[in-house]
Amino acid sequence: MFKLVFRGPVYVMLEEAYWWYEEQLPGLGDRLLEEVNICFDKLSRTPFYYSIPNVNRNYRQVILKQFPYKIVFEIVAEDVIIYAVFHTSRNMGKMFD
Repeated sequence: MFKLVFRGPVYVMLEEAYWWYEEQLPGLGDRLLEEVNICFDKLSRTPFYYSIPNVNRNYRQVILKQFPYKIVFEIVAEDVIIYAVFHTSRNMGKMFD
């Protein structure tokens, strides 16, 4: 198993998304977190399953199925470095430039 390492504003991004969905419909934020945790579990087991969308960077991404969010990560040795969990309408390039 790979170790998940969280860098940057991951927790802040998740908290903001959680509360936004909870305001829309109570319990929806919990569903978001459940899906994110399922993805985290998959990342710890099979991170190489997810491709690199941009050949100029080493960042990989997981797009959630039920919510318009993606998890951006990188594999370094035995670690999966998670940099962001953010809405798919945002420009990932601006986050890492």
